[in-house]
Amino acid sequence: MLKENLKRENKPNKGCGCKKGKRLDSYCISCIVAYIVLGSLFAAFLLFAKNVDKNQVSGVMLFLVNLADGISNSLNNFKSLPLIIILIPLVGGPIEMYFFRRRENARDMAIVYTTVLTFFLILALFPQVLEGTMRFEIPRALGLGIRFKVDMLGFIMLVVSSILWVLVSMYAHDYMMIEKHRNRFFLQMSITYAGVLGTIMAGDLITMFLFFELMTFASYFLVAHNQSKDSLIAGDIFIYMGVAGGLALLLGIILLYVNTGTVAFIPLAARVSTLGNVKYLMASLFMIGFGIKAGMLPLHIWLPRAHPVAPTPASALLSGLMIKIGAFGILRVLTSFFMPAKGAYVSYESPIWDLSIELGAAIIWIGIFTMAVGVFMALQQSNIKKMLAYHSISQMGYIIMGIGVAAYLGPKGAMGFSGAIYHMINHALFKALLFMVAGVIYLRTHELDMYKLGGMWRKLPFTALVCLIAALGITGMPLFNGYASKSILHHAIVEAYEYGHPSFRYAEMMFTLISAGTVTSFIKLFGFVFVGKMPEKYKKVQGESIMMSLGMGGLALLIVLIGFFPNFVMDQFIIPATQGYAYSSDFIKKYLMDMNFFNSHDLITMVYVYGIGIAIFYLGIRFHLFHLHLPRWMDGDFAMNKGIRKKTLAMSNTFLNGIETSIIKSDVVIYALVLLGIILYLIT
Repeated sequence: MLKENLKRENKPNKGCGCKKGKRLDSYCISCIVAYIVLGSLFAAFLLFAKNVDKNQVSGVMLFLVNLADGISNSLNNFKSLPLIIILIPLVGGPIEMYFFRRRENARDMAIVYTTVLTFFLILALFPQVLEGTMRFEIPRALGLGIRFKVDMLGFIMLVVSSILWVLVSMYAHDYMMIEKHRNRFFLQMSITYAGVLGTIMAGDLITMFLFFELMTFASYFLVAHNQSKDSLIAGDIFIYMGVAGGLALLLGIILLYVNTGTVAFIPLAARVSTLGNVKYLMASLFMIGFGIKAGMLPLHIWLPRAHPVAPTPASALLSGLMIKIGAFGILRVLTSFFMPAKGAYVSYESPIWDLSIELGAAIIWIGIFTMAVGVFMALQQSNIKKMLAYHSISQMGYIIMGIGVAAYLGPKGAMGFSGAIYHMINHALFKALLFMVAGVIYLRTHELDMYKLGGMWRKLPFTALVCLIAALGITGMPLFNGYASKSILHHAIVEAYEYGHPSFRYAEMMFTLISAGTVTSFIKLFGFVFVGKMPEKYKKVQGESIMMSLGMGGLALLIVLIGFFPNFVMDQFIIPATQGYAYSSDFIKKYLMDMNFFNSHDLITMVYVYGIGIAIFYLGIRFHLFHLHLPRWMDGDFAMNKGIRKKTLAMSNTFLNGIETSIIKSDVVIYALVLLGIILYLIT
């Protein structure tokens, strides 16, 4: 069966399957591309028509503008659109798996079309989001109601998630031919998508918790999909850490509700600031719950195990998107419960800011050490996917540091806030692409040890090109997307010691050195894998497939476009998102609007970073430092390997043997009742 699948994956797709009457039995690449392009043009026209003066147009153009207005107004009146967006993958996934379980091309085609439809419905939210936060509620559901909220921050995350899911779904069609249990994989992938969308659009903590847990349990099956010893162990650690994070969130939610009487995402800083030591416990529980998912030090131990063993499409989604949901949760909680409301004009000296400042200072250092440990461990790796997993930890450190600055500087924290959001977007793109590159290499060579590869650009030229683009993005090369967000984050940490405590000067120095370590890592990756002499056994390696190339090419194109036009993303999305919170409008206007990204200071800083990175790489090659390994007792996973994991497994086996079945059944019943309630609400 595996050989047949590989032959089918390597067989060229001639012509359009639609013309042959095989609409759902042949993967029609040209039609998929055409639908995406036409849909994107239509969405762009709807946005463009909003700004057209009807007095200046006539004839056909006036008709089209009026049509666009009519469509936009209809969408504005369709308040249940967030619920529909969630239901498409949640209900559509099981339906697709049932009807197309024996027709794999039809199944994959339906999955791609479903993700494309979800993408366009998400774009349809934009006119409403521009007018203000969009809210929708299912009253009395679960006793408290299920609430949805879409503001500009949520919309940004929705767009990023939908783009990734479309491109990864296209990539997965070819890649998953080497895997077993493909129906199960795509089903869990759809349910995970619904969990991600629901978490982003949640209007209160109860709704967020439900979808956050749905995402956790569904993504467990993606991690453990191969059912090998390593994947099952990684899955165990993933689910245990996920359950621990869920319990921490639940305790935090209970504390918040008991002390404030609400769990809605509304400004509560004035009330929370009076809660004494309870507020610190509450903040710690939220940080632990979301920090586990974000891969935050020292809660990162699941990540370097889970990402390498999961199938590559799952790795791309785990690293590219799902760990960002943890950072998104931290942002939601900080801005709702520990910072004043927008327009409150609370002085920085006010006690309301005290908890935000204290939390921010701690989060900055947690972010810096997360960056450092991630890049240090990445430099030791020979396995490509494990190296990328540690770099996911490191890059999440950048985002966490930005969130810390956003909280620490109070009204002047807009630079940290915008940098964190921008890097969430950029990291999603280049890290998903890097995992896709690793998947192509493994698919063609069955090897992930970079020291055993070499010269692969000759056989995989397109993969080498997109890998280079992603590497330039993650290292912060000007004209690639990472440069913009890293420049903003560098400004943010500089502001932390200029406006705050001088000790953050050391954090800025570590920021520069860690960025240089990232440069070293990706010179090493690209050099060992794609440059040099190719081993004889890879001389007959075949090239990339079309669907995988389309998925990777789409991400590479976005990396380059953002790199060339960084102000577009900044002005159209990130600044409006920042303006929705309690940051100084004067500060935003002075430092963020019309920002000059390509100034001499930032460009010279990147020259220093690249120079240090190249020097470290030279020393590593010259003195064989990359082949050195730390003693086991210094390994970051040592405690997990030798102590915590064994004891946790022993206790959990004893505990779960008695109640695991009932827990699973109760979870199924709960989610089935929630889904049934939503459907009944829609049809009544």
